Amino acid sequence: MKVDPYDLMDFVASAFGAVGVPEDEAEIAAKAVVEGDLRGFHSHGVMRLPGYLEGIERGAIRRESKVEKVSIGEAVETWEAHRSLGHVVGTRAADRAVELASEYGIGVVAVRRSSHFGIAGYYATLIAEADMVGFVTCGTEPAVAPYGGSEAVLGTNPFTVAFPRRDGPPVVIDMATSEVARGKLLQAAKEGRRIPEGWAVGPDGEPTTDPEEALRGALLPFGGRKGYLVCLALEILAGPVVGAAAGKDVRGTTDPTVPCNKGDVFVALDISSLTGLHGYFEGLERLLAQIKASGEDVVIPGEPEFERRVKALMEGLELPEASESALEEVAEKYGLEEELEALKI
Repeated sequence: MKVDPYDLMDFVASAFGAVGVPEDEAEIAAKAVVEGDLRGFHSHGVMRLPGYLEGIERGAIRRESKVEKVSIGEAVETWEAHRSLGHVVGTRAADRAVELASEYGIGVVAVRRSSHFGIAGYYATLIAEADMVGFVTCGTEPAVAPYGGSEAVLGTNPFTVAFPRRDGPPVVIDMATSEVARGKLLQAAKEGRRIPEGWAVGPDGEPTTDPEEALRGALLPFGGRKGYLVCLALEILAGPVVGAAAGKDVRGTTDPTVPCNKGDVFVALDISSLTGLHGYFEGLERLLAQIKASGEDVVIPGEPEFERRVKALMEGLELPEASESALEEVAEKYGLEEELEALKI
């Protein structure tokens, strides 16, 4: 299925509007959702739209965002999101982190109990577009076995950092701290295909290539013991440090019909408060040139995703079968069949 990305955003906004999300928030959420597909992360794009809408209808996700600032420091704020739509809260938290960093050199916004927000790299990129370093992480439901264990205790907690460039897309390091994001298992299960060895273990603790068994079992941390340490650090940061749930207590990131109690962290670091932007850009480009010169197959993080994004915006966005099925389900349920047909290329 090939669609016009801008028409797809309108379709997603209409779907959110159909369940009572205010127009301005529906547009914010639609942009964040479709961004996942534009960058090739279909497991975090429109494939999840039916679940978001069902969560809103069941009351697990608020129709209209409600954010309360429960802790405020000079450069740090903690927000209680009261089950608000994660894409809206995440966008506003990233913007607020930039505002704080513009004044204090660094800005940190911690969020409690906001719903699933899609790809973390989108919010880090918003910060990088302000010529700041963006760092974003969040908690997720337990899906990863600690190193040496076989039971899911930790989340897939993304490690996401975006560095601005003078010309061209930012350097974006956006990765799950599991060997692979849990959404990849969900996508493989929906498409009926096997997963590579080394991604996960089944409920018996044995390695598996069956995504259904993996979903009942646990993902493995990337890089063995060292990946486990990074995963644990982010679990603590997005959990106890911000007053949100952690480990086996996290709910609502996989099943959007369950109220979410995870934590999110958005950090903006103003480069100009540390050094001149001109010198930063010069130094970064020298470094990237050296990295690229080291081998023909070397890739700068973020470049493939942004190249894919530019191509999709110009030529149309190719969606996998699972995403197409999700859109058809939404169109039929909310009377958006004509809108769905109109966005196809």
